[in-house]
Amino acid sequence: MVSVLLFSFIIFLFVIWLYLSSAGISGLMQKKIEQRPKSSKKLKILLMVPCKGTDIQLERNLKNATRQDYANYKAVAIVESKDDPAFKAIKASGIDYLIADPNYQNCSGKVKNLATAIAKFNNYEAYCIMDSDVNAGPGWLSSLASAMDDGVGIATAFPLFNPVDGRFWSKAKHLWGFVGFGLMENPETRFGWGGTLLFRKTLLEEGGFELFTGSVSDDITLTNLCREKGLAIAYVPEARPVVDCKETAASFIEWSNRQTAFSVLGNRRLLYIGLVFYGANSLLLVSALLLTLFSSPWFAILLLPILLYMAKSYQRSGRPSLALIPLCLIMNFVYLYNMANSALTRRIEWRGRSYRIR
Repeated sequence: MVSVLLFSFIIFLFVIWLYLSSAGISGLMQKKIEQRPKSSKKLKILLMVPCKGTDIQLERNLKNATRQDYANYKAVAIVESKDDPAFKAIKASGIDYLIADPNYQNCSGKVKNLATAIAKFNNYEAYCIMDSDVNAGPGWLSSLASAMDDGVGIATAFPLFNPVDGRFWSKAKHLWGFVGFGLMENPETRFGWGGTLLFRKTLLEEGGFELFTGSVSDDITLTNLCREKGLAIAYVPEARPVVDCKETAASFIEWSNRQTAFSVLGNRRLLYIGLVFYGANSLLLVSALLLTLFSSPWFAILLLPILLYMAKSYQRSGRPSLALIPLCLIMNFVYLYNMANSALTRRIEWRGRSYRIR
């Protein structure tokens, strides 16, 4: 009886192995994202940088917002008050700024900042969100704008997290971010990432602005509005910014749990897909190691999916490092924990505030 169960379990593992290996090979071989025609229109764009607290190199990031090579745009920073720690960097950078309108009470602090700017400058054709921790190159906005053809409602990218301090958890964030690349590369799971998000003004028409000003997450709301209007979300890898990071274990877990909770809030299917996918990866890895050590070295073939994952991570990394090897071994367990936590999360902490999510 025991041998029959063991044999059945091994067959089950090889079914998982076959699926994950084929998915890994497919991901490793993927070279191109679907190509959309480049737009020749020069939209009038308001570039909005919502600020709260301090970020690594905040003054540099704000200056970069004012130095884009796109001609027809205006950059503005928005902060809740002049007492906010970010205000000193705002003044030093020379960027135009607004103080957030306190009348927007039923939303997050970031949404309040954005709504203030949109209401103040309501004569723009498109609005672009740039998070204050984003280090954007001079062609960042031009790359996003070039993707805004007539069928596109949002142009977006996902950042490369740059560990500037060499800490283990900063490197973990660098690797964790690659899951965002995978979601962006698939049109079915793509979303507008709120740190680099250009969207048409028409998304906020017909009640869209009122819905936006009652939301916790700017990017989830805009993504849903874009889908409801039947417009595409364009992924623009050329606009991928860099986000510097210095993480402790506590800050990394809080951040990764929050990112996952927001992703699941925007697309509930990701929860079930993630639990199955990362659960299968974790089960296969543990089983492969145990069977290899205590049964036969031939079972080492079951480690192929994790090797493919390591290869893909090296391909995506802007700074390949041997530290990716141990990180790849634990990352599926981290993803699985994030997914399980998101299923139970009803309240999140974000920049000093607590928000109830539903």
